[in-house]
Amino acid sequence: MSKILSTIYPIADFLYLLQLEEYESKRYFNTIKRFWWRRNIQKRGKLVYTKRINITLALALPFCITMPPFTPLWIWLSNSVLTPYFERIKLNIQKNAAIHFNKYGKNTKVIAIAGSYGKTTVKNYIYEFVRYNYKTQIIPGNINTPTGIANWLLNNFDHSSELLIVEVDTYFVGEIKRSLRITPPDIALLTNVGDQHLERLGSKSNLKKALLEIFDYAKPNAIKICDKKTNLAYALKVAKILNIPNDIIKDTITKLKKPDRRGDVKIINKFKVIDQSYNISGDTAKYGVDNAVKLAKLDKKGLIVITAGIPELGEENKYANKKLGKYLVKKVHKIILLKSILYTEVINNSNKFILANNLNDAWKILEEYDPKKYLILLQPELNDLYYE
Repeated sequence: MSKILSTIYPIADFLYLLQLEEYESKRYFNTIKRFWWRRNIQKRGKLVYTKRINITLALALPFCITMPPFTPLWIWLSNSVLTPYFERIKLNIQKNAAIHFNKYGKNTKVIAIAGSYGKTTVKNYIYEFVRYNYKTQIIPGNINTPTGIANWLLNNFDHSSELLIVEVDTYFVGEIKRSLRITPPDIALLTNVGDQHLERLGSKSNLKKALLEIFDYAKPNAIKICDKKTNLAYALKVAKILNIPNDIIKDTITKLKKPDRRGDVKIINKFKVIDQSYNISGDTAKYGVDNAVKLAKLDKKGLIVITAGIPELGEENKYANKKLGKYLVKKVHKIILLKSILYTEVINNSNKFILANNLNDAWKILEEYDPKKYLILLQPELNDLYYE
């Protein structure tokens, strides 16, 4: 019965698309044009029934049942109606968190990290360097939006903490400003200005403006860092500022590990794999390929790359997928190209390309190759928004 209802009323599928588009009505509206008559969309992920999804479902359901062909539209309208309500809730949470931290975090130094990429790695490295000398809290994982940071603080902040390490991200100019109103930093660090989220921000100029808020809204006497080249160099700079002893720094360096799926090396199906599957941009794709080529040469192996292309390209880097395809052909032995909606931009007439429908198919193709002879670079499969 549920399968029949899903075919007639694909409500869960379109709520899932809304969730993937992070409840942005404009982006969702553009997305549903491609998916209107599609069914069984949830293949690489699943809908999470959050409070917002449940309220949106309750509002849209009567219309979806009455006029099912317009289900995507009813969900869009429901979300549009509810967005101001949820925005007010988010702003109230942020305001309460700012009051809470101002009251209980007066003796806590804040280290805030922004940048197109490398934020989580730098955050984790800094924590490893400082945690033996300071009572330190780190906002974990990918909690890097104003509301995410606010919720974490209200539920987890230890008033006796001496250091708090925060990662901040942005989809629009003003978002980092909101985060730093909650936790204004004593040390503000910008890893880089790359090319991620350009489709959302519109231009490299807007991206730079958004990221530079890390300095604009830091404390007046904050230490500002943006002149280093590597993630480790940034972390070492902060360790020196905080007077971490050299013996602890040297010992910690030997134990540092990259966060999962940010270029860490692992064994998958007997292959040595460089896992770069967390996210990707034009900059990080090229950097990842260059590093993989070096490692493959050290191991005296050929290099095979699994990729689905680069998403969220703005007008300024719209040819990045074409450049990626050409770069891969020059650098690697084989490219297993997942058939996302981006694959036609990546592929060219080289015989190095092998097409696969999904990541599982890619691993089946690799059964024909010897793990002793090839190193694998795994780039993101991308989510269901990027497949027909």
